[in-house]
Amino acid sequence: MTDSSSNKDNDMAEMAGELLQARMEAQSSKFTHLLRVGTFQMEVAPTEDVDVREFFNEVLDKLIDKYGEKLLQIDISQTQTPMGTMHG
Repeated sequence: MTDSSSNKDNDMAEMAGELLQARMEAQSSKFTHLLRVGTFQMEVAPTEDVDVREFFNEVLDKLIDKYGEKLLQIDISQTQTPMGTMHG
């Protein structure tokens, strides 16, 4: 004779696993890629259409072409940002 509660436990464990997997997949899509150089900051949401490394390299090349060495010169007071400025 088989106890029917063992099937319930197995079903519950399987549902819990599926729920955790779905939550992890949903959470991973909320992260952004962050590029910060001096006081310049850019966030890019991950998508299949964008190669983030290539995109950031292109942005850096354009910034260096426009600002040269000045890009790396910062005033420390400009880097102080209030807490809670992250976007989700």
